[in-house]
Amino acid sequence: MKNISKHLSFILLLTLLGVIYIANAHQAERKLRKISKMERLVEDAKSEYQEVKSDIIYKCTESQLAKALEEKGLKKNQEAPLRIESDQG
Repeated sequence: MKNISKHLSFILLLTLLGVIYIANAHQAERKLRKISKMERLVEDAKSEYQEVKSDIIYKCTESQLAKALEEKGLKKNQEAPLRIESDQG
């Protein structure tokens, strides 16, 4: 009984260090899971950005704009523009 009471503070110190070690390991795992989740979200956002960017670039091409405007009743002028010359200059 004297040996146990003599080393009780050392046993409590080891127990406390063990609890701190386990808590630290759990906190590290939690942070790693959070980082992994954030990386997946960033990857999803990047792919969505690329998809939207590609779609916008495609819709801004001359042929796609012509189709969209033709549906609204506007047509591309097939004639060359006229040049107006002035003698006032």
